[in-house]
Amino acid sequence: MPKTHSKRRRPVTAQHSPASTPLPPIHISGHEKIIIDTTQLTVSRGKLGKSSTETRRRINHFHTLIKQYAKLGALKQQTSDPQAISEVDEQIQAVSEEMTQMGGLDWYQRASLLGQSKQRGGDTSRWFVPKLRELDLHKGQKLRLLDVGALSCLNYAKERAWIDVTPIDLNSQEPGIYQQDFLDIKPPSATLPNSKVEDNKDTEDSTTSNSHLFRVPFDVVCLSLVVNFIGDPVKRGDMLRQAAQLLVPNGYLFLVLPLSCVTNSRYLNDDHFLAIMTHLGFTQLFSHHTAKLAYYVYKLTSQRKIAEKDHKFSKRLIHPGAGRNNFSIVV
Repeated sequence: MPKTHSKRRRPVTAQHSPASTPLPPIHISGHEKIIIDTTQLTVSRGKLGKSSTETRRRINHFHTLIKQYAKLGALKQQTSDPQAISEVDEQIQAVSEEMTQMGGLDWYQRASLLGQSKQRGGDTSRWFVPKLRELDLHKGQKLRLLDVGALSCLNYAKERAWIDVTPIDLNSQEPGIYQQDFLDIKPPSATLPNSKVEDNKDTEDSTTSNSHLFRVPFDVVCLSLVVNFIGDPVKRGDMLRQAAQLLVPNGYLFLVLPLSCVTNSRYLNDDHFLAIMTHLGFTQLFSHHTAKLAYYVYKLTSQRKIAEKDHKFSKRLIHPGAGRNNFSIVV
């Protein structure tokens, strides 16, 4: 059978969500925000990858660049020598330019959205929803669910009769997704009676336009393939702690990581990860590994206060040897 050749696609200028404002690359300070200037970027749609293997390879490389960016930002904060700062700035600029050439966060999210298509395995919410039903959470009061790093506002559309979704992302790709840094959310008091929530309005950060969305704790928080996106192990721990602070007592956390983060890391495995989550007040209800992903469902069963700089779980070597990655979580 003769081979068919697809037509070459013309390059297109990267499009941005109205909610996102492209800015020049900035050095990481405080919460990790990576803003790439893609206003002049010309990319080919073909670069998203014609196969899941190619797309995954490019996404993994983007993750590596993010980790380099985070390390360089931290290194710059730790030095006072002008010459050293200048050299670090040059390295930061080089990493920023490479991320920009790949398409920046816009490219990364479009690639991730392609990866969540049915042809490439579907989105992770399809595994989670049956677990919610198994826990009988589809009965009774409607669930308030915070979907962090949402790629689509339609992930839980079929369950809208019993799930009220608040989708957020650093770089919103859809009008239905709120542009919001998860770590910038000021946690409400999990023990504050709902009748007094309105009285607590004045305590909210008036500079956050989305603050009205977070005045009441959530029944469910979803961190699907977002913790691994952060390059700093301490910030990863901050995300888990933040999830606990945004949940109601006995609320649920759905977390997904690339499988290699827990099966091929020098610093993390399932047992160590379980110890971290238990320390944060969570009880593991479900755990499931596929060929590529690790799924977890936790219940917040302890309300004890966790000190932000506790660091009881530092970066500790668990599995020495070559051929492993350096993924870790510090809490």
